[in-house]
Amino acid sequence: MTTKLSLTKWTLTLGAGVLLAILLQAADATLMYGARPGSKVTIDGTSTIHDWTVEGAIIGGIFEIDPAFQADKTLKSVACLNTKGKAPIATVSIPVRSLKSKVAVASQRMDEVMQEAMRMKENPKITYALNEMVIKGTVPDSGTPVKFDTKGDLMISGVTNKLEMEVTMERVASPDGEMLKFSGSKVLKMTDFKIQPPAPKLAMGAIKTGDEVTVKFEWVTGQKKDVAPPAK
Repeated sequence: MTTKLSLTKWTLTLGAGVLLAILLQAADATLMYGARPGSKVTIDGTSTIHDWTVEGAIIGGIFEIDPAFQADKTLKSVACLNTKGKAPIATVSIPVRSLKSKVAVASQRMDEVMQEAMRMKENPKITYALNEMVIKGTVPDSGTPVKFDTKGDLMISGVTNKLEMEVTMERVASPDGEMLKFSGSKVLKMTDFKIQPPAPKLAMGAIKTGDEVTVKFEWVTGQKKDVAPPAK
């Protein structure tokens, strides 16, 4: 009886050790970068009286990729960046409340109108998930900058659309380790996300906002040990 118990205990211990080794190996199988301070998103639009701009400084999320990405600056050995249909893991989020109007007068009221149009109470965040990221053109020997053709799912105001966009990645050296800066721009239509372009009424009539907006972003990430807390 004692022998059976000892054998069972040994088997359980061995199994736990193997499982732990597998989990540790899986954890080391990818290289993870997390959101860092220094990011920026800008939305430029038009109206019947003047152009307008909204800015935000919070872009949360993670970028997870094959460890070969760090060692092979040419990226030739990083399969997920050279084959369509595959992609590293990338998830991004922007709190709607962090977006602020850049006007000298009545900025708070403009923010309220924007938040209402974007149904912020029901959908407090803009989110993006990467589906495909393929190298575009040649990669410099230094490994930076690199252009990619990307595909992903963008959700705004609870509505998700497929998004194709050219993205530039730069490797940035820092005392805490390598950082990555992703940047790009895209013209979007509010109505594609079921957002009615705001038309606030004033004493001289209603201001009509154009449907198209240009979204520009710079997303700064650092290696996992330097990951910033998730955006609230």
